Amino acid sequence: MVIVNIGKDYKEEVENIASARWGGTKLAVHRQLFDLRYLPCLIAISEQRELLGYCYYRIADNECEIIAIESVNPNIGVGSSLIARVIKIAIEGKCKRVYLATTNDNTHAFRFYQRRGFILNAVRLNELDYLRKIKPTIPIIGEDDIPLKHEFEFEIVL
Repeated sequence: MVIVNIGKDYKEEVENIASARWGGTKLAVHRQLFDLRYLPCLIAISEQRELLGYCYYRIADNECEIIAIESVNPNIGVGSSLIARVIKIAIEGKCKRVYLATTNDNTHAFRFYQRRGFILNAVRLNELDYLRKIKPTIPIIGEDDIPLKHEFEFEIVL
């Protein structure tokens, strides 16, 4: 597997996968709406040139935020490799931290990020009530039939 910046060969495929996963290319996170089509993106590809995963991120104010990350083939190290590359980019860019937000239903992500050195930094109670105002398509019920209500922020301080 190799991690590279997205190129035109994979852009449409990644946008289609992300759109299916997130209900479009616009993501609402911590009271902001981000359009994935305009963010930097890393992709993981196999030796056979098959797309294995992607990670959209942004750098602002000496901080690096992971906006969306997904492994097409879970449990083979794709997410870990993408995160490692984002951290490297953040260090090279002299960022103070790498952070991301997830929702209260994503208990798999809680474990995944903590195993990779992230710590819980903030809990924004009932944040999804506000986020639905800027992105009404956010579902009411999430994974494992858990009501989507809160946003959890994890970070690694560099």
